[in-house]
Amino acid sequence: MGHDGSHDSSTERHQDLRALRFAVIFPVLLCLGMVVGGIILSPQLPDGVVLPTGGDPLGLPAFLAVAVAVTLVVGIGVGSQGARTVLSRTTRRILLGLAMALQLASSAVFSAALLGQSAPGPAHADRVDGYVVLMGTGLAAAMGVVLALTFKPDEQWTSSDDAALAAILEHEKDPTAIKDQYQYVLHPRSSVIIMILLAGVLPGALLAILSPWFLLILPLAALLVVAGLCATVRTDRSQLSVKLAGVLPVITVPCTEIEGALSLDIVAKDYGGVGLRRHSGRESFLPTSGAGVVLGLTHGRRAVVGAPTLEAADELAIILNRRAGKTAGQR
Repeated sequence: MGHDGSHDSSTERHQDLRALRFAVIFPVLLCLGMVVGGIILSPQLPDGVVLPTGGDPLGLPAFLAVAVAVTLVVGIGVGSQGARTVLSRTTRRILLGLAMALQLASSAVFSAALLGQSAPGPAHADRVDGYVVLMGTGLAAAMGVVLALTFKPDEQWTSSDDAALAAILEHEKDPTAIKDQYQYVLHPRSSVIIMILLAGVLPGALLAILSPWFLLILPLAALLVVAGLCATVRTDRSQLSVKLAGVLPVITVPCTEIEGALSLDIVAKDYGGVGLRRHSGRESFLPTSGAGVVLGLTHGRRAVVGAPTLEAADELAIILNRRAGKTAGQR
C-alpha cells in the first residue's frame, strides 16, 4: 500500500489511495456482515435490543444503525488519517493499526449484544455475551498490531537493494561475474492477505453459533486461498520453474523452449486473472497486478510470471533472454 509519488493532483499527492480504499472498504464490509447477522437473529429479538451501554431497548433497525454508525466513524475516521502521506510513516502505521483495532472491537461489542440478548430463556439477562466480547476484542488488538507492523507506507531501500546494487557494480567491472540463476518469492500485498484471512475468520466466528465447524472450515479455506497466491520463482541455466507455496511445481519452462522474454507492468485480468491459469497453450501465475515477465515459447505458446518489482522482472527477463540466446547458439 505504498505511495508511488507519481500522481498529478494535489489530493493524490497527499493521499495514499490504496490505504484510503482499504480504510473505507473494510469497515463497510464489516458493517455489512454485522447487519446480516442482526437480520439472522431478528426472530429471537422481538422486543428490540439494548445498547451495550444500557438504556431502553431499541428496535433492531435503530440498533443496527447505531452499530454501523459507530463502526464507520472509528474505522473510516481514524483509518483515513493513516492514508495522509504528509504524516510520518510511524504515525501512519499506528493510525491504521488503531483503526483496525477500534472497528473490530466496535463490531465485536455490538455483536456480543445481539448474541447475548438473543440467547434462549425468558429473561435475556445478558446485555452482552462476555465470551464474544473477550474473543472479539482480543482479535481486534491482535489484528491492529499485525496491520501496524505489515503496512508499508512507501517504498524503502532494503538489504536486497544493496545486494542488487553490488551485483550491478560487479557486473560492470567484470561482465562474466554474473550467474545465470535467479530466485524470488511471489505473494499478494499484505493488505490483500489480511482481507482474505479476515474474510474467513470473521464469518466463521459469526456462523459458529450455528455450527462450530464453520470456525474451522472458513479460516482454513482462507489460508488455502492465500497459499494458492504464493509461490517461488527460480531460473537457472536449464529452466524456469514456479512452485506453488514454494513446494508444488506448477509451471516449468525449459530454456530450450524460450524464444524471448519481456518485462512489463501487467494487469492480471488481461491474462485470465490472479493465481494459476492455464488455457489453450497459455499459462500464467500472477498473485496480483503489477510487475511480471511475458515469455514467448515455441509453437506459439506463452507463459506469464509475476515479479515483486519491475527491477526483478527486468533481471529475470535478461537472464532468460541470455539463456535462450546461448541455447540457440549451441544447437
